Amino acid sequence: MLRVAFAVALVLTGITARAQEGRDYLCTIERIANAEGVDDKSLEMRRKNFVGQQFSVSRRTGIMSGALKNSYFTLPEVIDIGSSGNSFKAVTTMRREQGMGPGSNVHVLVVREYESSPKKTFVYLDNDELYFGKCIHF
Repeated sequence: MLRVAFAVALVLTGITARAQEGRDYLCTIERIANAEGVDDKSLEMRRKNFVGQQFSVSRRTGIMSGALKNSYFTLPEVIDIGSSGNSFKAVTTMRREQGMGPGSNVHVLVVREYESSPKKTFVYLDNDELYFGKCIHF
């Protein structure tokens, strides 16, 4: 009987962990900034095209799809799925020799999973541009 109870506990623990991990994000972009802190035509165009748009995030893979993407030629690495005490974090890097074009790229998504609100604040770094907004689980 003890073995059965132990087996059931293990199964339930695994299901709970997968359920938490499987609660993906749907995020809405609320504002955009650049490293210079100066508005230019490019930044204004990005705001016009992206503010109010949405993207989804797989907490298991870290892949973003929709208005923002982070997996062009390389895949993201989830370094933390987030918890009541920590943020979700996914990082994608692409060295010059891994992609097309003259340079390297870095993309970092941080979702404040620990926030008690159903809307979780996010920041997304796309090289030297920053996107801010809120995510919900779906």
